Amino acid sequence: MKNEIILVDIGNTHFHIFDNEIHNLKEPPKLSGNIYYISVNRQKEKEFLKLNPNAIDLSKYVKFKTNYKGLGIDRIMACKSVDNGIVVDAGSAVTIDVMENGFHLGGIITPGIYAFRECFGKISEVLKYDVEVVDDILPNNTNDALNMGSVGAIKALIEKFAENKKIYFTGSDGKFLSKMFENSVYIEDLVFRGMKKTINELEKL
Repeated sequence: MKNEIILVDIGNTHFHIFDNEIHNLKEPPKLSGNIYYISVNRQKEKEFLKLNPNAIDLSKYVKFKTNYKGLGIDRIMACKSVDNGIVVDAGSAVTIDVMENGFHLGGIITPGIYAFRECFGKISEVLKYDVEVVDDILPNNTNDALNMGSVGAIKALIEKFAENKKIYFTGSDGKFLSKMFENSVYIEDLVFRGMKKTINELEKL
């Protein structure tokens, strides 16, 4: 993974590396080149910096307009490249953020699809189901009922804030969720686009 500029998004479970391709790694890699990173996991960040001490933390330099208190750097970067619309990052948790004229109006956090499945499994072993695209028909079997209570709940929250706005999906479950919305697009590297924009702003200083 050699490149002039390498971007690293340190998440809760993976190290996401961008060098013109996206690599999702469980363990921290030793990289070469100009390395820029963001992190939501302090312990994994420490592990990464032991191997890459010269990596630059972009969270110290990013400019972003919002009144939201405590907005995570991963959400900031996902939203930074969208001036108008809804940004949905669907991973372990699903975040739904509203952007208007380059300003972040606010957002919500809900459990991700896997978290919902884990939750149902803890209630009862029989509450297992196949994740499927949901519609608005009242369920008449347990599999559809569980889907409506998990995938359907996420869909309803997105619909509540989306109205006629364009929806930008990213994250591991983003492509799946995007299938339920007409005015949507799935962008795998949305977080990295925000990181690139931040680097470009730094270079102009």
